[in-house]
Amino acid sequence: MQGRSNRRLADAIGAVAVLATAGMMTAPVALADTSASRIKNCADSDWCAYHRTVDTAWRYSPLAQINKDNIGNLNVAWIFQPGESIQGLHSTPLVVDGAMYVSTNPSLVWKLDAATGKRIWGYKPEMDPAIISRTFFPHTRGLAVGDGRVYIGQADGYLTALDDATGEVIWTKQLVDSAKETAGFSGAGTFVDSDLFVIGQNGGEYPVEGKIFGVDPKTGNLKWTFYTTGRDDPKALATWGGDSWKYGGGGSWQPGTVDYENNQILIGTGNPNPDYDFCGSDCRDPNANAHRPGDNLYTSSTVALDLDTGKLNWYFQEAPSDPYDYDAAPGEYIIFNDDQGRRLVLHPGKNGFNHVHDVATGQPLNVYPAMNNHNWTSGFNLETGQWENMLWPVAGEKTLVCPAIDGGHSWNPGSYNPNNGLHYRIVNEWCMYLTVNPEEGGPATAGSETRVTEPFAVAFMAAEWEGAPPPGDSTHGRLTARDPVSGEIAWEKRYDIIPHSGLLTTGGDLLFNATYDGWLEAMDANTGDLVWRFNLGSGTNGGIISYEAGGKQYIAVATGHGSHVGRALATAYHADKLINYQEGALIVTFALN
Repeated sequence: MQGRSNRRLADAIGAVAVLATAGMMTAPVALADTSASRIKNCADSDWCAYHRTVDTAWRYSPLAQINKDNIGNLNVAWIFQPGESIQGLHSTPLVVDGAMYVSTNPSLVWKLDAATGKRIWGYKPEMDPAIISRTFFPHTRGLAVGDGRVYIGQADGYLTALDDATGEVIWTKQLVDSAKETAGFSGAGTFVDSDLFVIGQNGGEYPVEGKIFGVDPKTGNLKWTFYTTGRDDPKALATWGGDSWKYGGGGSWQPGTVDYENNQILIGTGNPNPDYDFCGSDCRDPNANAHRPGDNLYTSSTVALDLDTGKLNWYFQEAPSDPYDYDAAPGEYIIFNDDQGRRLVLHPGKNGFNHVHDVATGQPLNVYPAMNNHNWTSGFNLETGQWENMLWPVAGEKTLVCPAIDGGHSWNPGSYNPNNGLHYRIVNEWCMYLTVNPEEGGPATAGSETRVTEPFAVAFMAAEWEGAPPPGDSTHGRLTARDPVSGEIAWEKRYDIIPHSGLLTTGGDLLFNATYDGWLEAMDANTGDLVWRFNLGSGTNGGIISYEAGGKQYIAVATGHGSHVGRALATAYHADKLINYQEGALIVTFALN
């Protein structure tokens, strides 16, 4: 196992399922049916992947046992507390064949009985604390299952497959040298089929080449690698000044959506390194005097990769020469058919826009602003294929930029309801004051001691930023329900504190959201009317799911304050409302009485 060891959690670092049999271990149960066919054709009762399905990413559950008429009888069924809390809880649990799988920070994995919350097994990798403390992302946002294995991308750069029945390590492979590159894995991978697993490394802010890996899920052997800064692509290399592509960042840190029909995966890439540049209006000129002049392909882009080879089919750059950390990695790639029968993909970007493409060709069909307040561009011209009137940072000048570094959409995903054709999303209405300092975090060569030992200097010391409200308004969040193609809003709801949970819609015409001041809410998906709420006691950064076990429908939420965005919410933007907020981690699960 390459010198790696697996520690079974007999005592599970204090983890507990709050039940009549609280805290008790159970004997390993029979292997759950996580066959490739079941994952690809996800049953209504299951939540098979990060967005429930690997090929639509709707975050919609067809289950309707819980509905508007009986939701008043919804109560807590069980609670799972993992015990260790580092930057809260960010992940989305999976449920397949009555078993729940959840990852917690940093890179722990749990298998639970989905009906009772009783712990079946736990896995805690032995990772070098020095390496983990130096990474910007010592956490996990999710995992994947398939063919009797549970897959976790670890913060230390290892990808590990665990036996579903026992939690023992089947194989573990180091795909990223985290000690050298200050990058690893934080997002869930994608189990495509019995022959392919896809996962991207993080590290947009660090001097690395961003990579997306295609792996054999049976062995962990590498099948292909896509380099997000274009190492083997002359078109991409021409958009990087000098050798800046060698340390250009662009890590891909959230799962994509599989387009089986066109044999490709649609996935987002991160921002280039360093986060900010000082080139003013010349940023897109690869000969400009700057850290990384040029458009910096294929960072901050949607890329469509061939499943067999990892080769690029098409791309769309959501922020050329990305000056404000508007990477395209977060969010969801929703594949759906519109009322004209076109097969489309929608991606809400950190840049504050919604991007609608033909799924096969990548042709942009509509790019519309989701924010009320954005000033980094006047918009995207579909005829010229260009972002227009971009706002560029100028060295030493304090500039108001909207949206802020955390994006008009952050990494918490929305939901698409096929029953009414609406897409639901949290939109962040916030800004920042940015001052770029060209003398700091300069264009050191890849692998320099400064970049390796002081990663935060590269990531953030090249600029100073502070949170700011939108002009003439206060910082707030908007929950929008809109036509995903035209952007027309059916209804919306304002939150004075920006929510940061994933959303869920169900066959019972319900929409679930968790607020950052502690409430889990259920709304009428068609009108937005509030029909139920429960106080979780903490802000939520994780996902909300629905599943069936033993003939009963459950709603489960991964709650717990933490994460870099969560900390910003509680300090830079909402410090007056979120006082002395403490980080935590809980899975809280609900069912009808």
